[in-house]
Amino acid sequence: MDPPYQGVCANRDPRYIGLLEFDAFTANLHRLNQRQISFILSYDGRTGDKSYGKPMPEDLDLVHIEIDVGRSSQATLLGRNHNTYESVYLSPALLKRIGMVDKRHLTIAPKQFSLLAQNGF
Repeated sequence: MDPPYQGVCANRDPRYIGLLEFDAFTANLHRLNQRQISFILSYDGRTGDKSYGKPMPEDLDLVHIEIDVGRSSQATLLGRNHNTYESVYLSPALLKRIGMVDKRHLTIAPKQFSLLAQNGF
């Protein structure tokens, strides 16, 4: 699941929804857990020392993984040099199906390739 980001732009940006009710959303995640439905959720994150959105409640028993998705474009535009970290949550039912996830494989910094490098320049 990749619901609209929370806490990034308030109501000024149409890419982000202000109507997604956090408590109702997490109540539905509890129902998915009760039905043992597997899911992956991307919902919050951080750039530098600024966090965006509330983390998922601990009683959902989700495994939280932060993925370094690279340098923040917005921070770059503001003259800063920060990486963005996206939060991904794995449900208990998914972990039961696939086994535990080794976080070392998910925290390797992304690599950006130059178009010129592909052409031998």
